[in-house]
Amino acid sequence: MKKLAIAALVTTFTVAGCSTMKLNDERAMVVEGEAVKVKVVNIPSFQVEIAPRKAVCQVTDTGGTVVEAQCLQYRQTYQKNYNTLNGNIQGFTYEPNYRYVLDVRQEAVADTASGVVRPLWFLNSIVSKTAE
Repeated sequence: MKKLAIAALVTTFTVAGCSTMKLNDERAMVVEGEAVKVKVVNIPSFQVEIAPRKAVCQVTDTGGTVVEAQCLQYRQTYQKNYNTLNGNIQGFTYEPNYRYVLDVRQEAVADTASGVVRPLWFLNSIVSKTAE
């Protein structure tokens, strides 16, 4: 119980620290066909469905230039529309033509150079893998 209280306290200070440093902690995402802004926070576990095919998306390379790339498409299991994931899921190896349901965790990482809080996803487990 003591560890849980300490973890909650550390999380509170981390989130408060992000807000006092004036970092942008919001991202755009499609929910039920509508574009909405969501805050980037730490989430220990949630499920996402990964589409069997990647989509063309725009990402920023290391030089700051926006380029087209192939990105994973994901949605939460109760949503209709897919979003593109501009990054990887650490610990997950994607194979085309398979639909995955993954249990992942999200960590909010502050990039003070750009002033943005970025979500990083890590694989907890593969719930299912179905050939399409």
